[in-house]
Amino acid sequence: MTPRTEIDKDALDQYLQRVTGGIAAGLNCAISSLGDQLGLYQAMHDLRIASSQELADHTGLNERWLREWLRHQACMQQIEYDPETDRFHLSPEAVAVMLDTQHPAYFGGGFESATASFNSLPGLVDSFRSGLGFTYDDHGPGCASGIERMSRYFNEHALVPKILPLLDGVVEKLQRGARVADVGCGAGVATVAMAETFPNSEFIGYDISEHALTRARNHLGTVDVPNLRFLNPLEEMMPAAPTFDLITTFDVIHDAAHPQTLLNAIFQALKDDGTFLCEDIRSFPSFQRNLEEHPLAGLLYGFSIMVCMSSSLSTADGAGLGTLGFNEQVAQEMTASAGFSRFRRLDFDNPMNNYYEVRK
Repeated sequence: MTPRTEIDKDALDQYLQRVTGGIAAGLNCAISSLGDQLGLYQAMHDLRIASSQELADHTGLNERWLREWLRHQACMQQIEYDPETDRFHLSPEAVAVMLDTQHPAYFGGGFESATASFNSLPGLVDSFRSGLGFTYDDHGPGCASGIERMSRYFNEHALVPKILPLLDGVVEKLQRGARVADVGCGAGVATVAMAETFPNSEFIGYDISEHALTRARNHLGTVDVPNLRFLNPLEEMMPAAPTFDLITTFDVIHDAAHPQTLLNAIFQALKDDGTFLCEDIRSFPSFQRNLEEHPLAGLLYGFSIMVCMSSSLSTADGAGLGTLGFNEQVAQEMTASAGFSRFRRLDFDNPMNNYYEVRK
């Protein structure tokens, strides 16, 4: 294909609209995160419908700032506007996406995790020169918080009742009493959900992010799960001998600086009759298919540069898989290289992730 050299006016107008829309989206990310931090979406939900003055009276915040925030959010089509009364409200869909952590469409934490990564933007200029990225902790505690919120629904409400029963014989083992490692446990939402459901089993959550481990241990303090503990594997390594009946990773492998080494360690720590449950980002083997067929490709390549690939390149010899780099074909090849002989994609519909049952 030979690139065009002459400007097409219609194409120029469309391109300009995309660029200005992208800039608006970037500003919206920051402004929506601000509203999230101030509790404005929840306040609007509490009031059902409100003017800027009514919202100010309810929250104790400045009316003029709130008026501009409301108008911006209405222009971005995240809140609804009633011109007859000059008041604003949230649609049921907005409540599901922005507020309802019990709904599978909830994505409110996305703004927090995205804006938390903005602090690394100056350093990314050097990353493009040096090749070296940033660890999750380099982004600060907001990144760990945002990721926990984005993934909470499936970890808290879908994992135990819907995903674990798809694994061959695993629920029965957990009911009797098994040893489980959740590798890259983050804030520990999934680990706690499993530990609460299966009190006869012993659970360990491993993570190298101290911000995430702080959230996990704080979470642990609010529940009664004596069968669970959280560890940093840099301080207490995962055993190199067959120990665990079940090992889980939830959106972890593509983030790892040394994913093959991690998969090798998982193979070594898993019992011969054990199961490795691997959740990772749904993607295609080629960029062209991601470009043409993946509805979230732009979002995910963006997260990759700011967070995921950066994490995988946080060491000089990092693999740099990227958010979309651990597709099913790569997953099957890398787990086979680690020594696993059985690989099965679970029949579970999640627009963001695939789930793999991997066994020796």
